[in-house]
Amino acid sequence: MVSRENRVIAACVVAALVLSFLLGALTPLDDRVLLAVLLGVGVLAPLAVNGYLDDLRPE
Repeated sequence: MVSRENRVIAACVVAALVLSFLLGALTPLDDRVLLAVLLGVGVLAPLAVNGYLDDLRPE
């Protein structure tokens, strides 16, 4: 069974890849901006979401 954390991470990684690909194809953004989007959505967003969801869970 896949844990909630892994589902959140997988969803964010897929979203980051799709978003960076679409932004690269449709806009004239610099590669550094695309890398920042990739890292922000693929790495930082799942950390923030999982942290928020962990705070909601009563212990």
